[in-house]
Amino acid sequence: MITVLDLGNNNIKGITDTTGPMTFRSNLSRDYEAYPDGFSYVLLDGQYTYFEKGTFSKEYIKTNKDYKAQLLYGIAKLTDMDHVETNLALLLPISEMEHKAKYESELKNKQFKFTVKTTRRKDMTINIKDVFVVPEGYASYFVLDDKEKAGNILVIDIGGRTTNVVAMDYGKPQTLNTYKIGILDFYQKLKNLNDDKQYKIEDIEKAIQRGDIKVSQKDLASFMNDVINEISLAVNINQYNVRFTGGGAVVLKDIITNVLPKQCTILDNPLYSNVNGALIVSKQIWGKSNG
Repeated sequence: MITVLDLGNNNIKGITDTTGPMTFRSNLSRDYEAYPDGFSYVLLDGQYTYFEKGTFSKEYIKTNKDYKAQLLYGIAKLTDMDHVETNLALLLPISEMEHKAKYESELKNKQFKFTVKTTRRKDMTINIKDVFVVPEGYASYFVLDDKEKAGNILVIDIGGRTTNVVAMDYGKPQTLNTYKIGILDFYQKLKNLNDDKQYKIEDIEKAIQRGDIKVSQKDLASFMNDVINEISLAVNINQYNVRFTGGGAVVLKDIITNVLPKQCTILDNPLYSNVNGALIVSKQIWGKSNG
């Protein structure tokens, strides 16, 4: 079995070689709850971690986060089995690939026994065999067709707290960078503009969906301009066929489609392009199912 997880700052995404994709929001809580089974959780080493409630992590370096409960919950959501043996591919921002050994040392050939509540409560054992780490943004390059890969292509992966930029000229990397700007920065701006309503940043996405916060084209265009300005010292989008991806690209879809130059488009399934690309690479490394 191959499992791919992207432990994002705004959303967790996952897929296996047989199931998925799936996603859940990254906010979590470890506060006391009188009735744990009323929530989705992982009980690991005596501690409850509750999912899709509470706060987002403010830690930029993903390997520095207390990530194991999220990782185990993600695997649990991708399978009905109580006992899992899997190879595991994870994603990191390009600038954090120097920290990948931390994932490998903490997870490779490790066993985890825990209780989880997704749709139902169950005890699980997960044996993680090998671990492989793929750069965000670069992973999405592997979902492109061969014709696109043969030209000048720029992948802009807008995540929660970071944007990964991959510029490829005829299959050869020219720019592989990470910038500290993501869709949570946009949500923070909206939070500040609606300060009288005392929203938490974790509330903003739902408030937009409910229509409680109105997002104008001007707001979206302004944030897209922030992203482009941030990366413009390294790359000129006018010199490439640009493929936007990531959860931020979903939010900015109208601007990408209707305002930016015509060579700018959105990848199919942008929320999942990194995990889909990482799965393609993982199958090449481990084989389809048995590693």
